[in-house]
Order: sequence, then structure tokens, then C-alpha cells
Amino acid sequence: MFLRIISKSLSKRKGRIIIAVLAVVMGVSIPAAMFTVSLDINHKIGLEFRKFGANLLIVPESDTIPVGIGDISLSSVSNQQYINETDIYKIKTINWSKNIQGYAPFLYEVISAQAKGQEQQVVLTGTWFEKNTTLLDGTTFTTGVRRINSWWWDVEGEWINDTQSTDSLSVECMVGRSVADKMNLEIGNKITIDFQNKRQLEIEVKGIITTGGTEDNHIFTSLETAQNFTEHDNAIHTVQVSALCTGCPIEEIAAEIEIKLDNVEAKTILQMTNTEMSVLNTVETMMMLVTFVALLATILGVSSTMTTSILDRKTEIGLMMSLGAENLKIISLFLTESLLIGTIGGSIGFSFGIIGAQFVSLIVFNSLVTPQIVVLPLIIGISTVVSLIAAIIPIKSALRIDPVTVLRNNG
Repeated sequence: MFLRIISKSLSKRKGRIIIAVLAVVMGVSIPAAMFTVSLDINHKIGLEFRKFGANLLIVPESDTIPVGIGDISLSSVSNQQYINETDIYKIKTINWSKNIQGYAPFLYEVISAQAKGQEQQVVLTGTWFEKNTTLLDGTTFTTGVRRINSWWWDVEGEWINDTQSTDSLSVECMVGRSVADKMNLEIGNKITIDFQNKRQLEIEVKGIITTGGTEDNHIFTSLETAQNFTEHDNAIHTVQVSALCTGCPIEEIAAEIEIKLDNVEAKTILQMTNTEMSVLNTVETMMMLVTFVALLATILGVSSTMTTSILDRKTEIGLMMSLGAENLKIISLFLTESLLIGTIGGSIGFSFGIIGAQFVSLIVFNSLVTPQIVVLPLIIGISTVVSLIAAIIPIKSALRIDPVTVLRNNG
């Protein structure tokens, strides 16, 4: 009997039911899109931020000896330590290894550079540009500065490769913009570099780097070239790490790296990390606000539709009450209708939300998001709860109907 009453009620009021369902669809399609994007947005935003460079810096622990007179400390003397190049693959063996987007080792040495009759003291920097490294499981991982700094390294000319050493017939380099301007260097020019009057090497300019930072004052060569030229085999000063830290604390990644690599300190670049997390928090707050407004509008829409429906059904409700229907029966009748409206609207709204999520992702990230099936039960749950909340006021109105008055007026 109960199901028959529900089916007849729905069939007689198809128009109002459709309007209520559409209200739910429009309301939940927005949170459906937001939730679908949010499951992927942290990863996408993190990847966008990783284009701005590293957010972790690994340096060797140094033995520092305080220098002073009596109780007066004047300064300190540090014994320069190095990180072993052969150890840095361990960065990809931490528990958060999938969050490591890339890393690049750096070796720095002050050298003398001569070109076009000019001589300058500059920093020679050896690094990996785009190097294939083999991990313990046999997989190949491509990393280097082209992977972690390509967005903000404006390169005129060509990137050089990592296969050259001082034994090569033609050693290539990339120079910073400030070095190129001071020495009037152009692509194709030759530079003679000298290390402590011990060794000389001729290198060719293949690219000019502009970053707006300290890199503009460096000459870059492959790490092997710098190690051989300065006689620092297997030695590096620092490692820059690009870690996707939206799903885990960056401090935890740093702590794991310190455990894996002996005698190193992993320092977070707080400005970059804090900016990244601030943007993510702002985006999530905005999404929650939009979702709240959309659901509030849904509640108002469904509630007004059901209230109008109850006004049209006064005679039916009054007749049910006069035949002995208890309040619980009346409540269950309208709650069942609300659940059906919420379930149907939520299912359709999820489909529209997926379409909306793809549109948002294409506009913002120029890529598609993967539909998340876990969002479907969440959206249906939200839509049914919203529909039930929207039914509270109409149900109260139905319970206040006086069957005697209604039947007399319609007798």
C-alpha cells in the first residue's frame, strides 16, 4: 500500500518532481566537479610548483671549530665536507620516493676565465643537466636541472649533455647572463678556464642562461667535467631536490633523506613550500565556499518545490489522516519521496559534475582529470542529506494540516 501511494504520488506530480530533481542536479553537480578536481588538484598544483625549482636543499654536515679569545667568540672555521655522488641515488629509496620529482647535484669551484682578452674570476658549476640514473630495482630515472628548473631557466641557445669530460675533444658549457655580458660572450665563443694555475681547459659556449638569480654569475659544465678539472672525483657540494609535498609533510621527506644519506642535512626552502601550501589552502577554501553556496541553493529549491506540492496535496493528506494515518506514516511518505529525489538528482548531478571537472581542468591545467568513482557515493550521500534537510519545513507544514477543515472545505 505504501509503495502504491508513493508511485501514484510521483506519477501524478511528474512536473514538480522533475523540478525538484533538477534543483538537486544543479546543486550537486558543482560539488561533484569540485571533489573530482580536488582529488587531482593537489597533485597538479604540486607539479606546477615544481616547475619553479627545488624545495629541498641537501648539504654536507661540516665540522665547525669556534675561534675566539677566552670567552669571546670571534668566528668559526669550517672544514669543507662533500657528498658522495654515488650515494645520491638513495634519495629515490625513501618511503616517499614517489613524491621525488627530480634532483640535481652541484659542485662549485672558483676559477679564472679568459675570453676576448678579458679575465674574470667566476664560479664553475658542475651539475647534471638531464641524466639517466639506474635505481636499485633496475628502473631508469631521468633527472637533472632540466627536469627541476626548466621553467625559470631561460636558455638562449642549447642545453648541453652530461656525457662530456675534460678528456673530450670539445667541452661545452653554458654561461650565466651576467658572465656573458661582462665578457662579451656569444654562443660559439671559446673560453679558457684556469684552476689554481694547475690546469687549463678550453670550453665552448653552447647556451646562455638567464634566471635573475645567482646562476647568472656561473659557468655551467657537466658534473664529470667539473670533477675532473678540479680534481674532486665523486664529490659534490649540494643536491637540489624537487619534492611533491602536497600529500605529505616536506619535513618528513627531509628527515628520511638525512637517514638514507650519511652526514648530510636536508633543508627545506620554506618560502617555496609555504607559498605552495598557502595556494593549496586558498584553493580548497574557495572550493568549500562554492560547494556550500551551491548546496544551500539546492536546499531552498527543493524545499520550495515540496512546499508547493504539499499545498496541492492538502486534501490527500487530510483524507489519510482522517482514515487513521499516524504522523510517522506521513513523515515516512515525504522522506521517501525526498530520498528518491536526492538519489536520482545525485546520480545525474555526478555525471554533469564529471563534465564540469574536465572543463575546469582543461582551462586551468590544460589537461583532463581522471573520473573518480569514489565521488559517486559521496555525492549521492550529500544529495540525499540535502533533500532530507529540504523536506523538514514541508513535512512540518503537512503535519499541521487539520483533516476536518480540509475535508469540509472540499466537501
